[in-house]
Amino acid sequence: MTSVTILGVGPGDPELLTLKALNRLRECDIIFYTGSLISDDVKKLFQGKTTYDTATMTMEEIVRKVKEEVEQGKKVCIAHDGDPSIYGAISEEISFLEREGIDAEIIPGISSFQLSASLLGIELTCPGGPQSVIITRLPYRTSYERRMVLDRNSTVVIFLSIHLINLVQEELLKVFPPDQPVAVVYRAGWRDQLILRGKLEELERMVKESRITKTALIVVSECLRFRGDRRSNLYSPDFVHSFRGST
Repeated sequence: MTSVTILGVGPGDPELLTLKALNRLRECDIIFYTGSLISDDVKKLFQGKTTYDTATMTMEEIVRKVKEEVEQGKKVCIAHDGDPSIYGAISEEISFLEREGIDAEIIPGISSFQLSASLLGIELTCPGGPQSVIITRLPYRTSYERRMVLDRNSTVVIFLSIHLINLVQEELLKVFPPDQPVAVVYRAGWRDQLILRGKLEELERMVKESRITKTALIVVSECLRFRGDRRSNLYSPDFVHSFRGST
């Protein structure tokens, strides 16, 4: 079966591509990508290749063009921002490709939520705080139930919802207190990235004052106020495990 590569190219900083992803980009002849979601710095890695910007294309059009290229013996990469397994529509993409006799190799990438945690200087599962991470969105113009999955005891990362910030804040306030720490990371890894921090009750105002309407995620977590005053048992001198006795 002919194969194409579905390739995670990270959130925007080209230095965050994996070696495997970079090697596939060098090997391929054709690159499909969504121009509005991939930074100019990452696009520079596409130079010398034949490229198709899929921003205006349907899945049927993308797969039809992919099929044309692979039938001519071309090596094809379909580049996804961040990691393709998170809101990447690859289930649909893979299904369409399989119908045309095309297999898909998937190469993961750094997700914007991972880079955002680094930019915020936090652990998403911090000692004494949340030990679970929920990745969710506020569905809009979709066939899904219009609700987010929220849990007060988890770190919540909200994708694809910044344009509905008033509804997001309304939903969050049903679960979290008004002083819950929140952060917004706009275009993580891009040259114009922006980081906002505040309380949940300030969320809508912060976002609107900064005129952010897309390409941003929201982090809601007690870990945003963690400053090392709570210890991890694993590294505590009083905690014994198979590799270290008590001190």
